[in-house]
Amino acid sequence: MKLTPLNIVLACVLTWIISELGSGQLLLPWWQVALLIGSILLADILFRVFIKDIKKLWILEIVFVLVSGILAVGLRIFWN
Repeated sequence: MKLTPLNIVLACVLTWIISELGSGQLLLPWWQVALLIGSILLADILFRVFIKDIKKLWILEIVFVLVSGILAVGLRIFWN
């Protein structure tokens, strides 16, 4: 299994969730956590299937993570 940016993001998300469980203050319900993990895994699998060149895979996954993060912050600001 090759290391990709979405694998790194998934590891960070799982670390965050585990650390929140230790403090007893999970910010998201379980179904949202499962949906987040599932969507990251699905996106990683789809990128790997359609993009064979590892350099292009890294670039596109980094762009995907950045755009997703910017959209999430923008939606959070817009709706609050």
